[in-house]
Amino acid sequence: MKKFLLSVVAILITAGISTPQKTLAANSTISVKLSNYVGNKKSLDITSSGSYKVKGNNVSSVTRYAGKTLYDTANLIASAGWSYPGTVVIVNKNAFSDAITATPLAYKLKAPILYTEAGQLTKTTENQIKKMNPDNILIIGGTSVVSTNTEKTLKKYGKIKRISGATRYEVSKNVAKEMGNYSQAVVVTGRVFADGASAAPYAARNGYPILLAPKTTLPNYRIPKKVTIIGGELAVNKNIENQIKKTASVTRIGGATRYDVSVNIAKAMNMNADKLYIANGASFLDAVPLSVLAAKNNKAMVLVKKDSLPTPVKNLLKDKGTYSFQIAGGTSAITENLQKSLANEFYLKKNTPYQLNVTNGKISVKGIKTIGTSVRVVPEKYSTSNVLTIAGKPYLGNMNFVLESGYIRPTNENIPFEDYLKGVVPYEMPASWHVEALKAQAVAARTYSVNSIGKVVPDTTAFQVYGGYNWYTNSTKAVDTTKGKVLKYNNQLISATYYSSNGGYTEASEEVWANALPYLVAKKDTKDPVNAWTLKLSKKQLGTSLTASTVASQWSKAKETNAADLAGLKSWLLKNKETAASDMKIASISSLTFSGTTKGQRAKTVSIKLTYHLKNKTGTYTVNKSTTASMKMTEFRSVMGATKVKSTFASVKNNTNDFMISGKGYGHGIGMSQYGSKARAESGESYSSILSFYYPGTKLTNY
Repeated sequence: MKKFLLSVVAILITAGISTPQKTLAANSTISVKLSNYVGNKKSLDITSSGSYKVKGNNVSSVTRYAGKTLYDTANLIASAGWSYPGTVVIVNKNAFSDAITATPLAYKLKAPILYTEAGQLTKTTENQIKKMNPDNILIIGGTSVVSTNTEKTLKKYGKIKRISGATRYEVSKNVAKEMGNYSQAVVVTGRVFADGASAAPYAARNGYPILLAPKTTLPNYRIPKKVTIIGGELAVNKNIENQIKKTASVTRIGGATRYDVSVNIAKAMNMNADKLYIANGASFLDAVPLSVLAAKNNKAMVLVKKDSLPTPVKNLLKDKGTYSFQIAGGTSAITENLQKSLANEFYLKKNTPYQLNVTNGKISVKGIKTIGTSVRVVPEKYSTSNVLTIAGKPYLGNMNFVLESGYIRPTNENIPFEDYLKGVVPYEMPASWHVEALKAQAVAARTYSVNSIGKVVPDTTAFQVYGGYNWYTNSTKAVDTTKGKVLKYNNQLISATYYSSNGGYTEASEEVWANALPYLVAKKDTKDPVNAWTLKLSKKQLGTSLTASTVASQWSKAKETNAADLAGLKSWLLKNKETAASDMKIASISSLTFSGTTKGQRAKTVSIKLTYHLKNKTGTYTVNKSTTASMKMTEFRSVMGATKVKSTFASVKNNTNDFMISGKGYGHGIGMSQYGSKARAESGESYSSILSFYYPGTKLTNY
């Protein structure tokens, strides 16, 4: 059985008086700030199963290549990928087929593709060539698409080579021949060009020529042993496929739309899409130069609509965890709104670890981007199929990460209240316990926290321990079976405090807090297992022979026998007795007494006589000082630590060399004993009977 601490120091209500009850909707939610299991960290590992996305301002990286003209856009793309290429490829802006066919060869030559007009070299393109200062210039197409006049101007800037043909298919064949030996080829329709543009990064990266297919009969191409046909049978018909199959094995990648085709290429070829290249699917001018850059960086390129992402593209972003986008064209090609939507969210790749770090006062996602002082990670929908794991612990729903005192602090936002309880009950009571005890715990936890609906609560024992989506069958059943059930007194919610064990006697609320509540009374509990504990404090902690002249040299060697046990007491003394000191060492304890008896049979007050060595803030020393510290037993428990002095149901024995504190139970003893509930459930009591015993006079009802 796991060892667990009792949560909760309640905000108590005066008997018979309460805040007005609010109407609670069935979809009421609560938010939980996570620190109990996350801790204070500047680095957090997160992993998602299901569909989660990161949302915020500019959480993704988006680069747009947009010039005043399509020539300028091509130039910007070229500058992004190449500084001083040995070769540049020149094509006519209207010769789509030549441009697509040229892409694999351009990649092989480590060359960008630049556009020109037919009759003369476009001025902005000429300036780009001057800047790049290539040795060679490759013209694709005959003189009708890139004129001799244009060629003459180009000769100023490099050695010219032209690849042409009587038809686009001849150009395609001759470009493939220039590629040299190739083991595979890509076949696309020569009549429309969306499929060819989408296939270009894959073909180029792998050194496969793009062969253009006419409507019915395949030209006299050199067909390798393997061929990938891009597009459905309306694009490249079955007759063409059958001709190819005579000498080669064929794979076809199709799709219902051009957008499906572009995505299916990326998926079928397992292309990298964490950083994705995007172009308008209705116009291919920007796509062609971008496709060479995509190939250079070993990434996929997909086609999108002007102002929205087609469904297949959205699904690709989810599958690949795309967080960076390269966009070709101005806002007439890809709108500003679409760019913003890409910038402000990205999907986490499923079952892939990500690391959040604090970088220069901001939260960063390692390997992706520095984001800001907060970042929100949300599921596509709230579901047990969508789970976010943080530092090894699973959670459902939204998670907002913010910087808090330099640490990354997650808040699990807007959890359905009953689901919140499913994450509380097994962390406040072991899920292996009897279901009737778990039901009692569920009602107590619900009653305790129902007034915090709509608020942010901690996941620690300061409120209730919350373990996220670590749900267990028995505890979940307990929450579901008691759904909506709370305890009320005089039609007001009670303060449903609970704890681990009372040692055989419950405590009255007024003995610890200010108010006497009629349902939190002192009474004998015959079912509590009376869990016993002890704590030994040595009388002699340090030598008492230190003098002011020797203390400085011996201070660092001084070791208290119960240093960890007395750390809280030292802090109390420095705060309440020696406010001018910077540190102290307790030398000895000469007396420790408990006195008085509460209604719950517990000690009321504590008196401690001790000697200590004091280091003042000025650096001087006072040795062998003595004092008597007196406090309430409840304060003594807090000072010493609630995990050491486990309850105030305790006595002390004065031995020769030490004081032995012996106690019973674990917790404040007010309200419900969890171990007592377990014993009562195992003896046959129902959860309602258990609650009636620990909260006498209350009514089990709906909130």
